[in-house]
Amino acid sequence: MNCSEITERKTRKTVIILILVTALYTLYRYLGSADFFMIYLNRSLSFKDAQAFSQYYKWAAAFVIIGIIPALIVKIMFKEKLSDYGIFIKRPLIAIFITLLVIAVVTPFVYIGSKRPEFTAVYPLVRNAGDSPVLFLKSAVFYFFFYIGYEFCFRGFLFLGIKDDVGDWQALAISLLATVLLHVISPQAEMIMSIVIGIAFPIIVKKLKSLWPVIFIHAYIGISFDYWVIIGNVGFYI
Repeated sequence: MNCSEITERKTRKTVIILILVTALYTLYRYLGSADFFMIYLNRSLSFKDAQAFSQYYKWAAAFVIIGIIPALIVKIMFKEKLSDYGIFIKRPLIAIFITLLVIAVVTPFVYIGSKRPEFTAVYPLVRNAGDSPVLFLKSAVFYFFFYIGYEFCFRGFLFLGIKDDVGDWQALAISLLATVLLHVISPQAEMIMSIVIGIAFPIIVKKLKSLWPVIFIHAYIGISFDYWVIIGNVGFYI
């Protein structure tokens, strides 16, 4: 086997990954949407409950469609190890340190952002999450599973899957482009944050060879943001 044959195989895998990420996210965008749930699956008579379950469905669908399915593709189609796609923690102490350090850095920005009216009008995405601590915890659990699927798709399957073929920085740019485009209808500050995260997260994943630090950081940002919005509005109804 010569070098050209190896390169050709890597390039073929890159093309497959790019097509699959596009196809799977498109599938998720429609079959995994809150609208799809409300039209075809909702059985609740309460609007608040229906809205909450539509969001739970959306987050669970992300975990399955852009998380579990790409993982199965790695194992069955590519016949590769999930550890090569960041699914395990190889340096736990360093990973924990980096995770806590980044969380400490982003916390003031999350808190300040939770006071901005363009965010308080949208978040929390589960509208009844502020009704009780139990409902907030329930939404947080589903939210966490969403981030597992999201990060595996874009920072694991996409970034780690193509970087050996196209190069680290080229793979980062492709991953950045994909994730930023998903935020084009978001508030301006969130759009800017998606650019920062889109650059920082692949670097963390590459250095630590694990997705878990960015999964926990991203989940912390989303969940704590909801918490501060709820507290800033009326707090939890008891």
